[in-house]
Amino acid sequence: MARGGSGDILERAMFTRKEKWAFKIAAVLVITAAVLYCSWPLGFILNPSAEKTGLASELGAYHQPYNWLFISTDIISGVFLVAACWLLAREFNAKGWRKAGLILLAVYGISGALDAALPISCIPSLQTCGSVWHDPMLILHGIIDFIGSVALIGTLIAEWVYARRNHPNWLPWIYVIGVGGVVFAGLSLWFILVNGPGYWAQRYYITLSCIWVASLPFIFRSQSRDTIEKL
Repeated sequence: MARGGSGDILERAMFTRKEKWAFKIAAVLVITAAVLYCSWPLGFILNPSAEKTGLASELGAYHQPYNWLFISTDIISGVFLVAACWLLAREFNAKGWRKAGLILLAVYGISGALDAALPISCIPSLQTCGSVWHDPMLILHGIIDFIGSVALIGTLIAEWVYARRNHPNWLPWIYVIGVGGVVFAGLSLWFILVNGPGYWAQRYYITLSCIWVASLPFIFRSQSRDTIEKL
């Protein structure tokens, strides 16, 4: 239904101003969260031995140098993502697939924070962990990582559905991220199973995931504008 009258115009202008501030704050939180979560390059300086041979999560393992830094960045990243999702959902009154995308992004942030808050006590790449089935912490990490990965893939699906209906200009970007994520996730799993030099594939996957997460507020904003224009 079309709106009319000076009161409606003023109300819409105030909402737009409020929306802009909400988006700016949320975008800063999400981008900062993405940068913090992609902290593995610091390992080359702070922990070269683990960085060259192990998984990125090993940088935060017990007794590793500067593990507190990598743990802290992941936890702060998760907190920022949850805060940004709450802000966007509240200020934009997100519904449907857009709301689903925000919920899944929040779950991804929580998973990353929990994963960091429960550091492993051994180094899988150095084979000091023994059988994974006899280490509850490794099993728990595997479950948390799985939930986080599913949630991240869910954001891709949710944004694809919503963008296809409302803002198709973002579809090529979503396809690029999706294909890249599948390739690097597959390489990571394969090299871990064969105990090969596949840890770099995991780092590429983390980096690609962070790039995708950083782009989500902008996809969200473009969709919101389309929604407003239809009012």
